Amino acid sequence: MHKGKFIMVDGLTGSGKSTILNAVHTWATSCGHRIWRLQDWKESAPPRFADIADFDVYFTYEPTRSWVGSAIRYELSRDDEPYGGQELAHAFALDREISYRRLIIPALKAGKTIIQDRGVGSSLVYQPVMKNSVPLETVLALPGNTLALQNAPDALILTRLDPEIAMARIKSRSDDSKGVFADLNFIRTQGERFASSWLKGLFEAQGTLVYELDTSGTLEESQSRATQLIEQILTTC
Repeated sequence: MHKGKFIMVDGLTGSGKSTILNAVHTWATSCGHRIWRLQDWKESAPPRFADIADFDVYFTYEPTRSWVGSAIRYELSRDDEPYGGQELAHAFALDREISYRRLIIPALKAGKTIIQDRGVGSSLVYQPVMKNSVPLETVLALPGNTLALQNAPDALILTRLDPEIAMARIKSRSDDSKGVFADLNFIRTQGERFASSWLKGLFEAQGTLVYELDTSGTLEESQSRATQLIEQILTTC
């Protein structure tokens, strides 16, 4: 059992995960916590907890941008698709395992708070139904995914948003490399999988409290709901 607090935020692309992360950042700032963010890490090697142990709250995400994570973003996800689903599934799991062993597990053992944008749930939702997909059982059996479920988050926050609204948000972005995430049928499939009882049950069996947050309203409404939920989960500083 770890001593820290581990919160994971997941859901459809374009469904407002950043609103929840911002609410946690506001909470941490108001509490006077020392904040570390993976997005500010500039070293080529992924961070080790021992080197950044002076912080209180750690914001991480998947995939990372170091080593395997960089390969996922800039090689394995190329538009000309030279790699298959099996390579991508293995890469995500390995990137995840490195992150857990170097940072997340040691930080939680030290009593730190981890807030993670996406995680093993995304692999279980996306990878079995993407092009050149691999079976769910194969994804579950990969060592990095097994390790992540053995160290499941205390709380998993799943955003809830109509697929049509999510697609509209995705298309409004300036980034042109939207790929399958601009396909409405694909988004609908992912929405059904994120909302499924099997995904919720998988995490609950590991002791995770699963929350759903409606992000379909205005930004102000979503911010208010996110703030209330974070105050519920993180009851004290």
